[in-house]
Amino acid sequence: MFFALTAITVAITLGSQCTSNGATGGTPAIFGEDKGKGSAASIPTNYLKYYVEIGDLRNIPANVLAGIGRIETDHGQSTLPGARDGVNYAGAGGPMQFLKSSWDIYGADENGDGEKDLYDPADAILGATNHLRGSIGKKKSSIPLSSSDIRRAVHLYNPGNYTPQSNPYARSVLAAANGYDDILEVYQKIYGDGSEVPEKGDACSASLNGSGSFGQRIAYAAAYFAKKEKGTPRPPEQKDTPTPYSWGGGTLEGVGLGIAHGSNTVGFDCSGLARHAVHKASKGKIVLARTTQQMWHGKIGTKILKSKRSELAPGDLVFFNSDISHMAIYYGEVDGVRWMVEAQRTGTPIKFSKFDERGQYMGALRIEPPPGMAGESPDTGRE
Repeated sequence: MFFALTAITVAITLGSQCTSNGATGGTPAIFGEDKGKGSAASIPTNYLKYYVEIGDLRNIPANVLAGIGRIETDHGQSTLPGARDGVNYAGAGGPMQFLKSSWDIYGADENGDGEKDLYDPADAILGATNHLRGSIGKKKSSIPLSSSDIRRAVHLYNPGNYTPQSNPYARSVLAAANGYDDILEVYQKIYGDGSEVPEKGDACSASLNGSGSFGQRIAYAAAYFAKKEKGTPRPPEQKDTPTPYSWGGGTLEGVGLGIAHGSNTVGFDCSGLARHAVHKASKGKIVLARTTQQMWHGKIGTKILKSKRSELAPGDLVFFNSDISHMAIYYGEVDGVRWMVEAQRTGTPIKFSKFDERGQYMGALRIEPPPGMAGESPDTGRE
C-alpha cells in the first residue's frame, strides 16, 4: 500500500489560495458555511492516514476528503445499509458511497491487492479523489485546484438539481471539512513526532526546520561511499574506489555481504546505506529498521509529505515508488542542482544522483539528532 510522508497544508479559501509547488497551501478557511463541529481526532486513525496521504498523492486537501467521508458514512462507522456492505436506497455503497456506474469509471486499487473494492477505505478514498478531479476535467495531480474547483468537484459528487453555490450537500461537506482544520496536527501526533506542524495562518511561509549539523553528518556519512565523478559534489571525505550496490548488503558499521542470487558482492543496498549513515552520524545512538518499508512505517523520524519537497534539508531520507521500494539520502543543493546519494541497483556503484530528475518521489523522513548532538558541527562522518 502507498504511504506518502508528513506536513502538508491545505487551503479552502474564497477567491484565492496560497500555493507552493503546485500543492494547495494554507489553513482551511470558511466557505461561507458554519464551521463543522468536532476535531480530526475523532476520525478513525486508518481513515485519517488515508485522507492525508492519498490527499497529498492526488493534491487534494485532506480535510475535504474527510468532509466527504464524514457526511457520507461517518468515516465508515455508519451502520446504515450500504456503508459496510450492500447498497443504500439509492444504490450507493462503501464508505465514500459510490454508485456502480461511478465506481466503474473512478474505482481504484490503492492497496495493490489486485481488486478495486469500493468497501475498502483506501480504495474508496482514492476513488473519491479520482471522481473529484475527473468530474471537473483535472485528472492530473500536478494541476492545482482553486477554491471554486473544489466546490464544483464536491457539488458534482452529489449534484442533485442544484448549482455549486446552492447545493446543500456541498455546503454540508465543506462545513464538515472546515471543522477538520486540525487534521494535519492530529496526523503529525499519530504518525510523526508532533513537533513540526506549521503554524496556523502562516502556512505559506511555514517550513519544517532542518536537522542542521546532524543532517549534514548523515549526508556526509553516505557521500563518503559515492563514486567520484566529474560534475558531482565533493564532500569533505570520499573513497577513492567505488563501492558497489549489493542487494541486502551493508551493516550498521559499514559495507556488508549481499544476499541476492548467491552474490558475494560486498557493498550496500539503498536502505543499508541509509541505515549505516544515520547510525554513523548519531555515533551509534540511532538504529533504523532494515528495509525501506519498515523505515517508512516505523516510529523514528518525522515524515515530510511530497508536497514539501522544496523544503528538504541535507540528511533527509527520501523515498520513491508507490510501494516505497527505493530510497536515497538527500545531500543538498550544489551549484543550483539538488543532489542525493543512492545505492540504485545491481551493477552500479554508490553514487550521486540529481534528485529533481527522479520520478515517483513519495516523501521523506527527517531524523532528529540524539540529545546533545544538535549543536555539533558537521564533519565527514568518519572517525
